[in-house]
Amino acid sequence: MENLPKICVDTTDAFVTTERFGTREEVIRWIKKVGIDNKVTVIISRSDTETGKRGRSNKIIFGCDKGGKHKISDSGTQSASKKCGCPFKIRSTPAKDGSGWKIDVKCGLHNHGLPDRLEGHSFISRLTTDEKQHVADLAKRHVAPRNILLSLQDKFPENVTRITQVYKHKSVIEKEIRGPRSEIQHLFKLIEDAGYVYWSRKQDDSEVVREIFWAHPDSVKLLNIFPIVLVMDSTYKTNKYRQPLFEIVGMTSTELTFAVGFAYMESEQTENFCWVLEKLKELFVKKDTCPQVILTDRDLALMKAIEVVFPNSINLLCRFHINKNVGAKCKQHVVNDLQKTIDTLWMEVVWASDEVEYGQRLHQLEQACVDYSGFINYVKDTWLTPHRHKFVGAWINRVLHLGNTTTNRVESAHWKLKQMLGNSIGDMVKCWEAMNNNLRLQLGNIRASFQKSFYEVEHAHVSPFYGYLRGSVSRAALRRIAEELLRVDYVGTNRQICGCTLRTSYGLPCACELGRYRVGGIPIPIDAVHVHWRKLTMEVELEIGEDDGSEVDMTAAMDELWRRFRSLDVIGKRALRSRVCELAYPTMTTLCPPPEKIKTKGGVKKKGKKPADYDVYRDPSYHEYVDKASQSSQRQSQPSQTSKKIKLSKKQPQFIVQFPNHIRSYIEDVVNVESDGNCGFRVITSLHGYGEDGWPMVRRELGLELIDKDRSTLYDKLFSNRLSAVRESLMIESFGSQPPEKWMSLPDMGYLIANRYNVVLVCLGNPCIPFFPMTSSHSPNVSIYCIGFVNQNHWVQVNMKEGFPLPPVTLDWKKFRSHIATTWMLGFAGRMQHWQLLTPVLA
Repeated sequence: MENLPKICVDTTDAFVTTERFGTREEVIRWIKKVGIDNKVTVIISRSDTETGKRGRSNKIIFGCDKGGKHKISDSGTQSASKKCGCPFKIRSTPAKDGSGWKIDVKCGLHNHGLPDRLEGHSFISRLTTDEKQHVADLAKRHVAPRNILLSLQDKFPENVTRITQVYKHKSVIEKEIRGPRSEIQHLFKLIEDAGYVYWSRKQDDSEVVREIFWAHPDSVKLLNIFPIVLVMDSTYKTNKYRQPLFEIVGMTSTELTFAVGFAYMESEQTENFCWVLEKLKELFVKKDTCPQVILTDRDLALMKAIEVVFPNSINLLCRFHINKNVGAKCKQHVVNDLQKTIDTLWMEVVWASDEVEYGQRLHQLEQACVDYSGFINYVKDTWLTPHRHKFVGAWINRVLHLGNTTTNRVESAHWKLKQMLGNSIGDMVKCWEAMNNNLRLQLGNIRASFQKSFYEVEHAHVSPFYGYLRGSVSRAALRRIAEELLRVDYVGTNRQICGCTLRTSYGLPCACELGRYRVGGIPIPIDAVHVHWRKLTMEVELEIGEDDGSEVDMTAAMDELWRRFRSLDVIGKRALRSRVCELAYPTMTTLCPPPEKIKTKGGVKKKGKKPADYDVYRDPSYHEYVDKASQSSQRQSQPSQTSKKIKLSKKQPQFIVQFPNHIRSYIEDVVNVESDGNCGFRVITSLHGYGEDGWPMVRRELGLELIDKDRSTLYDKLFSNRLSAVRESLMIESFGSQPPEKWMSLPDMGYLIANRYNVVLVCLGNPCIPFFPMTSSHSPNVSIYCIGFVNQNHWVQVNMKEGFPLPPVTLDWKKFRSHIATTWMLGFAGRMQHWQLLTPVLA
């Protein structure tokens, strides 16, 4: 004891007890509990059990985890040891009088300090049986390790486990589940257990998987119930092998998306797509069934495969991606002032309702692009000449596409899958599990939507006019019919005016047809609705056609297999048996996954920076690079109000007449925007070059302007007790339609817009008001944004002629503007005087 270091902690009193314990397990439990309570980690140094042999007796020797000697290693790796020769020692043996196990403290001293907490201690932080089960349950649901740890701490307050233990136990669970099976063997076992339909093929002269296709049994059922429209597309960065994932989806009668099948492919060549589509074809129960419409991107290899495997199907192209690519090319070839005009003309070509209108719209586009041969040649050679019948309204309005003209459905399915995956470094087993979990959620939503259509009736559909349809047709179809019914007032029963697009594209009664039913005073007959919309259950047995029974009869094939087996020699029998076993016992397959394309182990070299290959997010498309470059150049040099205005093709005379008479002659055009409660912000974002759909960005930037530290005092004075209301009006809970309290209101928003973007904002309405920046000086090249308030509830963009008069500023602007801002009134004094001269004329 004399050689003990200066640090000396005595815990003898804590462990001294006269209590007797019935079993050795009770002794161990008591000593460890007392140790934890006193911040001492007690371990079993040595133990023995009486066996009847000489020298063997029941005993347990406890010690401190810091007991023993530190072993010095020559290893160059970083290592550490907690051993410091701690003398702590407790001996426990059964009492001679048979009263139980007794405890004898031989040394209660420690030659080291005791921790304040045992957080993260390698011994104390070991998971208990209950904690291991909790981790297993959450890991099965793909809960992130950090959230598992938080859940452990909530459920077990005394838990001191660290996240490393969670990762380790997750690894143990995965190894226990997989056992000795390889990745592909385990994948096939999961697929078999879940009842999936699947096929695979391997590379020539190799056991490496080339392609693998699988489909959920309920997905197969939905495919045969709703076979009309399929949407297909590939996505990337879903697995560590960097194989593209080809996904196929369909649409139910309730307009929900369902996954049909998934395929990992070696490459995206026509031959690979043909193999996948052939397997898709085998999912149809009846031989003569095939999708009427297949929607894809302009992937030439896929389009060729569709032509080969489904020659009777109509292949449409995604309008969204076509428009984006054309817009990007327009920004490269056309000057800024003409871009909006040409974009509008292009959209009119795409939405042309018949071939005559298509020819007229195309001629207008050619005339506008007479100086831009590169752009118009691209449009005609790449899109219109070879593919116009695949995306232009004049042709696709005759196709039963059920409203699917973009690949948004499959793109959304990609996003949901990647949300479930989390990263792109998992193997095929992890990918299948993510897909399977997504499918379970998806199928639950689909079943619920069927029940809603069957049992619930929307208020808009209680009319006797829908009497035959309620409960027999999906609510999605009824909503489309109700919207079409609004056209009856000006269409009547005239087929020419109607166009009958809803009938040809959706299989639903169009306006002229509804008009005839209304005139006749009869409800809409059930036969007027396509059978697709009348299917409200998936709990049906798939019926085989009369001529298709032979396809599921294996009697002849099995007889032939036995005949061949008997005729072979020993070597031939072994080979045939091996091939049959691969089919009968898929979990014993010798197939292996492709080689990994990236390194997924080891630390990241640059701290805080992960490789781009690790995430699941797609790389930007071509049009996104162009848009980014275009927006960057626009922000660096914003166009001035003095630049030449291009007159847009769509006039809005019903809006112009709502502005004061004396200003109408200065209006070149009025541009309408969507009226969803965000119209004011849509106008501002369009004027600022973000595009109309960038309105959430304007809301956010105005919110930041309101709390800007350089102008917060200004807004406190300017808005006074309205400050919180202004702030609340900018905050939204969703990106849909907004209630009136979230609409853009003036003059409050006018001050924020002028200050945030350093522009002059002019509002035409009642009253007419200009807003100058309040903290900056006049600039001769300032942009002037002109907006109009119409119908007492809607904002529009107003394009004005150069030098148009300006109304007088508000009293609040004069009262709270900074001294240098006075120069704005001086710079526009002439235009404001012009307004004053015109006003008496109005009276």
